[in-house]
Amino acid sequence: MYSLLALLFPRISTSTEDIATLSLCYILEHSITARKSFTNFLANTAGISTIPDLYFRTQSSGENKERPDISGLDADGNEIILCEAKFWAGLTSNQPKTYLERLRKNSYDRGKALIFICPNERMVSLWGELLRICEQSLAENKTEISDKTVETNAIMVDGIKMSIVSWRAIINVLRETLAAENSPLISDLDQLNGLCEYMDKQAFIPFKPSDFGLDIPKRVISFYQIVDKVAEKILQLDANVKRLRPTPQYSGYSRYIIVGDYGISIRYSCENWVELAETPFWLTIKKNEGDKWVFAKEARKKLQKYEYTTPKGLFLSDRWNELLIPLYPPIYAGEEEVVDAMFESVRKILSEINE
Repeated sequence: MYSLLALLFPRISTSTEDIATLSLCYILEHSITARKSFTNFLANTAGISTIPDLYFRTQSSGENKERPDISGLDADGNEIILCEAKFWAGLTSNQPKTYLERLRKNSYDRGKALIFICPNERMVSLWGELLRICEQSLAENKTEISDKTVETNAIMVDGIKMSIVSWRAIINVLRETLAAENSPLISDLDQLNGLCEYMDKQAFIPFKPSDFGLDIPKRVISFYQIVDKVAEKILQLDANVKRLRPTPQYSGYSRYIIVGDYGISIRYSCENWVELAETPFWLTIKKNEGDKWVFAKEARKKLQKYEYTTPKGLFLSDRWNELLIPLYPPIYAGEEEVVDAMFESVRKILSEINE
């Protein structure tokens, strides 16, 4: 059974993230020990060795209209930690770059951190997307990244630590602290936990008026159009669509193409978007053996390094016995630039498996 807060959330007009962060800050405001445990947990997660006592506030707007969900400030009003809460919403244009810059500008000259909080099931994909954005800035000579390891979800970006934690981990830390002192705030924490469990299970989220704006169907149609245009560019290579047709599916749309000994598809997939990586566009690969489409073992060996990158660049589909490769379109680009960039990504993969 869900908590009362979880059951009431569909009737509250503000976002789920706002409800969760307001609930969390209420608990931190009314318990010094919970506040210290929360601060130390975030500092340890990000890799900050020393950190002052902090107090927390919500929705503090900055000069670029950025509005992190939680700000952790010291006694002098310096922001030491910024937290951005997520359930299933995507990153905004300010995340993470503007938040990192905001921390960099203040006068506090010791460890500072940007922490993203999300469902446990989303940690891998969201962290991969954050790293991809930072590495894209690195390629543009705008960002310095250090302390990046596979073992920990924490890196240094231009002198600021960035990390990611789950709602579950935070609630467990606070529960241990509050239980040790038999705090009445345990019941409030249970309410927050119920809401987080509700969102973890991807329960139906009630519609908002903005869900029915024309921008949403126009965006979905543009996903189909991008798939078609990338497929048409691939057909200019030594490729064909003999006996293959564009295929609408339960969760997307695919264009199938034969390239040499391989059958590939350019795919818009909501299922992969939700479960694997934070992009709607995918390349799939199978091998043609005796007029049968089978798992592409040789291609997998040549692309195996992508299985261990962050974000992960290669997935294996047991359901369809195929290789799945996420394709990331450039942000804030025109249609032609998007199509060209995705085509180049596909062309690079094809050249690697045909070497």
